Amino acid sequence: MKEYAHSERWLPAYWLQAPTSGNQQAGMLYNVTRCIVNARACVCAHVALAVDQTADDGEIKLRISVGCTVGPVKEPQYLPPFVHKQKKWNYSRLINHKFNSNCCTVEIWGKASIGVYLWKHILNGETEKLQGGLVYYGNKTIDDISFNFRFGPGIIQSTVPSDVEFVVLVLNGRSKDKIAISKVWLDYLPLYKKLRGAIVLLLGDERCDNDWLLPYMKSRGGILNAAFMVYDSTLVDNIEFYQWPLGVAAYRKFPHVLPEQVDTTSSRSHVCNFLGTLYENSSRHVLMSVIHTWGLEEDCIILGRMKWQPLETKETLETYIKALLNSDLTLSPVGMNTECYRIYEAMSLGSVPVVEEVVTPGHCDHNSFNSPLRLLKEYGAPVYYIKDWRGLPTLIQHDAQLTLEEKIERRISVIQWYKGFKDTMKRKFVGVVKNKFFIDVPLFT
Repeated sequence: MKEYAHSERWLPAYWLQAPTSGNQQAGMLYNVTRCIVNARACVCAHVALAVDQTADDGEIKLRISVGCTVGPVKEPQYLPPFVHKQKKWNYSRLINHKFNSNCCTVEIWGKASIGVYLWKHILNGETEKLQGGLVYYGNKTIDDISFNFRFGPGIIQSTVPSDVEFVVLVLNGRSKDKIAISKVWLDYLPLYKKLRGAIVLLLGDERCDNDWLLPYMKSRGGILNAAFMVYDSTLVDNIEFYQWPLGVAAYRKFPHVLPEQVDTTSSRSHVCNFLGTLYENSSRHVLMSVIHTWGLEEDCIILGRMKWQPLETKETLETYIKALLNSDLTLSPVGMNTECYRIYEAMSLGSVPVVEEVVTPGHCDHNSFNSPLRLLKEYGAPVYYIKDWRGLPTLIQHDAQLTLEEKIERRISVIQWYKGFKDTMKRKFVGVVKNKFFIDVPLFT
């Protein structure tokens, strides 16, 4: 193979945890082959990682040199673990790469309320109200990356920073009108002349019809380095597409609940709850029939409505939160998708979700062994899965036999799992941002 181009550039923020300390690592040279999407006229790139310094704490600094090659490249016999091509990224390794202080700024522009879940619930960021509530702004530094969060109706293409270099754009792709708005944003991105990298976090279609996004991906000649997607999309490959949790209904003002704010020790008045919309011809009517047939109205807090309501009043939100706090099981029949806001809302308050394990119609993954709800199953969520609501009476009978001490232990376990899950999603998000923006960016000058 012919080497026809070569470039060398310092990456001052790129660090690798050394497997051993001392000078044993100094002078070692790793030769690996890695595809770089944006390298000019390159099929693949030959990357030499040379150890130049060994720090006192056992970390080593690397010099990276890149040479383009033409033609197919075989996988090398040995790859250092941090660059080994694998189905799942080890986000803990990415998150531990140290960046120089204040080296990087990433904008997060929220055009869907799932951006509030990302900022407040996952990244634990705060916001201030600006321009009379037209804009909410927050800043938070995580692993030496300065994140600027902007959200609200005042966020339009002409009011965000025009000199943006790296952006995470939070979009809504649930309906044709929302997709049209999202496309306007994506089509506008090339007009930001200093833009070097873009990632989308997408509230995707509930039937997983998200192919409209494909032309915008860099692998298809587009501008997006990566996409986070809600629901069990078959596009998810952990290379360019990453799965993201639906989270709580931030658009309904569901609060960011801290573990210490939840009463886990008091008796709860009811065994279970279900507050939701009774969609026509859905299994939710089967659930209501089971509750009525078995006389479970006294054991469960039940409040059904025939029409979906997008917004909560202060009173209805308080009623919903009290129902979760006053019962140990939260029933979650499928709606338009198996994944539902109430799964995450229940866990935040120590109530175990009882989830109907059914893949809904559409193009969501139904072939994987862990579908539906791949993400929750991957991380071992403390959830009861039920195939048929006619099995609910047996589950309630079993739960009624638990002692208060056992229920308290379970509540604490559920809350702590959810906290750990959010921390994991934080590491995943920041890890992908680091990898796509500050490692995968072209090294050619």
